[in-house]
Amino acid sequence: MGATVFEDVIVRATKLDDLPVLHVFAASQAQTKLPTIIDYHGWTTPTSSELVASYQLVQAGFRVILPTAYLHGSRNDGTDLDHHPEHFWEIVGHSVAEFPKLVDALVTRGITDPDKIGVMGTSMGGITAAGIMATQAQVVAGVSLIGSPEPVAFAKDQVAQIPADLLAKLPADLLTKTYDQIGQFDLSQHVDRLAGRPMFFFNGTADTMVPYKYVEDFEHRFATDAALQQTVFKQATGGMHHVPHKMHQAAVEFLQQHIIG
Repeated sequence: MGATVFEDVIVRATKLDDLPVLHVFAASQAQTKLPTIIDYHGWTTPTSSELVASYQLVQAGFRVILPTAYLHGSRNDGTDLDHHPEHFWEIVGHSVAEFPKLVDALVTRGITDPDKIGVMGTSMGGITAAGIMATQAQVVAGVSLIGSPEPVAFAKDQVAQIPADLLAKLPADLLTKTYDQIGQFDLSQHVDRLAGRPMFFFNGTADTMVPYKYVEDFEHRFATDAALQQTVFKQATGGMHHVPHKMHQAAVEFLQQHIIG
């Protein structure tokens, strides 16, 4: 049996196209053109919350980029997100729109193989990852952990919980415009764009933050569709809004299998 080789993993705070990220890579491969995963954090959580999965991804042979979401971390302008949940979909939209800029910067630097790019995310980041799979055909494979491939349905359920007196104060066309904008990256509305690319979903069936019903509905509606021929659905029966370590491992192995081979 060969000896296990351990290598230093570097976590570097930097910017790509003026967007703050954590760049995670093996010390010996700082300038090597590598398969790359762009991994998105959740609502009000720090960028560093994704570092556990990042370490596993680096060990699997990837370069990893952890973007800081709009209005989070160094991008916060003083907005207290705990008291302003209305920014949620604006933030997701920013992340989806900024993805090509990150890829272009990485490819231009010569450190990312443009044909071996994947996306991953947790919670809000999982919603983002599914949205990127709906808009970026060059992404080889994606992972959505405790997220939703049906953001419009999720947004409408969120609106249904707003008190009627507050809802009446919103501009008449605001919700329609918001749903239209979200619909542009709603994977359930553009399932054909998945085009058979590998996609991995994990959700807890008792999750109250991002309810399981959205991914369950998506699976039931499209499980036999050719677009989902390489899509995997994993569940934790009774699981809440949490990703077990074994699911991080399964997600990393999924990306390694389908992107690196």
